[in-house]
Amino acid sequence: MSDENTEKGPTDKSNTSADKLRARMEQLQSKLNAAKIAFYNNAELDGKVPAYEDLSRIAKELIGINYQLQKTLYGEVRLKLSVPKLLRASSR
Repeated sequence: MSDENTEKGPTDKSNTSADKLRARMEQLQSKLNAAKIAFYNNAELDGKVPAYEDLSRIAKELIGINYQLQKTLYGEVRLKLSVPKLLRASSR
C-alpha cells in the first residue's frame, strides 16, 4: 500500500512558485558572494566598494526569499537564518 499523493509532494502551482523563489535565491547568493569578495578585497562592485550595510541588505533580502520558499514548501519556517551566519559562511 503506497500513498502516491504524499510521494509526489507539493502541487504544480507551488512547484512553479518554488522554482521562481529558488532562482531568485541563487541570484542573491551569487550577488552576496561577489559583494563579500569585493568587500574583503576593497574592490569595486557595480561602481563602488561595498560597505557592510550593502552586505547586510543583500543578506536580509536573501533571508526573506529563503523564508518565503520554506513557507511555500513546508508551510512554516523550519530553518532560521541570520545575517552574521550568512556573512561568515564561505563563498564556495
